[in-house]
Amino acid sequence: MAATEMKYRSDLQFRFLRNIALQALMVFMMAAACEDVASEDPSLLFSRAGEAFSAGNLAEAESLLVLVTALEPGNANAWYNLGTVRMSRGEYEAAAEAYSTVIEVDSFRVDALTDLTAALTGAGMYREALEAGSLAVICNPTDGMAFNNYGRALLESGDPAGAAEMMNTALRRAPENPSILYNCGRLSEMAGNLEGALAFFRRVSQIDPHHYGARLETARTLGMTGDHIEAERIALVLTAEQPGETEAMEILALALAGQERYAEALEVLDAILALRPDHLRSILGRAECLYSMGRGEEALDQYRFFLSMLPDSSGTSGVAARIAELEAVHE
Repeated sequence: MAATEMKYRSDLQFRFLRNIALQALMVFMMAAACEDVASEDPSLLFSRAGEAFSAGNLAEAESLLVLVTALEPGNANAWYNLGTVRMSRGEYEAAAEAYSTVIEVDSFRVDALTDLTAALTGAGMYREALEAGSLAVICNPTDGMAFNNYGRALLESGDPAGAAEMMNTALRRAPENPSILYNCGRLSEMAGNLEGALAFFRRVSQIDPHHYGARLETARTLGMTGDHIEAERIALVLTAEQPGETEAMEILALALAGQERYAEALEVLDAILALRPDHLRSILGRAECLYSMGRGEEALDQYRFFLSMLPDSSGTSGVAARIAELEAVHE
């Protein structure tokens, strides 16, 4: 493992080392200025961080763990928990820094490689994610999540075949893990196996009824199979739970349009565009609804606007044909 570990360090340490050093310096200065905190037992700070995390106070948990890592730079558990908190906050690159440090201070913490892969993928650092992921499955071959996270990195970096291979292994290792089942569903959906995708997403919802992603993809997949009424029902629940979440709103608009309720779909699309004026699918969806409602001139303007927003108009022959059709009538 020594050779692969050295390669890992040389490839990843450079990116994070300066940020880690600056962070540690800042926290040491803060601790020195606050004697009551600096003199406190790091184990107590660590416990308080766990309590804050359990209570959903992520900012407080992160601040406390940063103090612990400043007072005890070699505390691998504190660095690991700091990575977990940062992942929960969507701070993927900062989480990757923390997981990288876990391995620097304790080279036997191969579990951190698995989480590092997920953090790097979330940060869009796919080359580094693939390096960490390939090492994680070598070092921890019984861990389904190691294969899952490596599979996600492969999928996001444009290798669905490699991702499917990793996910199949992950599923054999942990057949009831919701994250693994969810990613298997995504791959099935991408491959056009909609019934298989639905089976995966529904299994996730049985295990974890609050899994937002699984319910979202269930609604999306139902719409793709033509079950627009059930897709609408689920999408309405999701939009009520997370108002302003545009993916659920878009699925709702598609479900309404699939039932030929174009005016209602148009209202939802307008709400999306009020939040995200450059949301291209909603711009095109708006044009399609206007066309279906017989509002040809408005649809023509909307199709033209859609094309004007595209950096590359390749693959839009259908839109161009629709514009030509409407121009023949309205111009």
